[in-house]
Amino acid sequence: MTPDTQLAIVIPTKNRRALLERALASVAKQSYDSYRIIIVNDGSTDDTREYLDSLTDSRITVIHNLKSCGVNAARNSAFKMLQEGEWAIPLDDDDMFLPDAFQMIAEKIKNIPSTIQIACFNTVISKHTGEYVGGRRFLDGEKWYDPSYHAIMTGEGLRTEGDNHFALKGTLFPKYLFQEDINGFEGEWWQNVARDMVGIRYFPEKIIWIDLSHAGEHLSNVAARRDPSSFVRAHRRLFKGHKKFFADNPRIAMNRAVVGMKLSVRAFNPMAGAMFLSSYLQALWRLMARCSEKKK
Repeated sequence: MTPDTQLAIVIPTKNRRALLERALASVAKQSYDSYRIIIVNDGSTDDTREYLDSLTDSRITVIHNLKSCGVNAARNSAFKMLQEGEWAIPLDDDDMFLPDAFQMIAEKIKNIPSTIQIACFNTVISKHTGEYVGGRRFLDGEKWYDPSYHAIMTGEGLRTEGDNHFALKGTLFPKYLFQEDINGFEGEWWQNVARDMVGIRYFPEKIIWIDLSHAGEHLSNVAARRDPSSFVRAHRRLFKGHKKFFADNPRIAMNRAVVGMKLSVRAFNPMAGAMFLSSYLQALWRLMARCSEKKK
């Protein structure tokens, strides 16, 4: 008999005890029980610590950060605790699992090739204006989709801003940890794993209810306009780590360079701005050279 897939639910949280309780309730309602929960309390100043210390479920492990380190660092601290054979499923503290999500995830993981290390799923997104399905629109009869490196770099095959959700094979870590000098911006992580040909399979089933309707701070909502310097660093790493892709795709390189220049202005970083301008001009030159060759 094949052993059950072991799931590790990773929940970073800060100052949102009521929402955290709601998230944990959605875990407790799951019919599939081969899982454990790792909660990272990222420097909460409300009664979150007292609440977490009162929990008696032996499947729950709690990490208390005395100072807030941000959502990426919080997740990383949990990923480093993964055991052999486990699959990690991140859950924001303001979101909830849909009924029987664990059972469906486990069945998908059980039947995928061993080369697949990331299983992606769609979501239900809730706003004040209503609910809608977030993620990829699948064709009728399409059972899964394996996005390419190019598709992820262009955002055509997998949106990385939170519309989809995912289960991550524990063997990905600690090699592929999220960048801790930037809050959120998971896109950089996805682009790096895609570059290295890590197997990704995307399923149309929905597993998470994402709540965008409530007010208040989010652990990952330090936007570019509030912390532009970290986004400048991320875009510099992007150009450095994906040189061949941008050389082969000058239009995409030009678009990315424009974003980098705008961020550099917000961060008052003229040196970075000059670097992105240089990247833009190099890409423009390559594009013009290609157009010239086609005319010959």
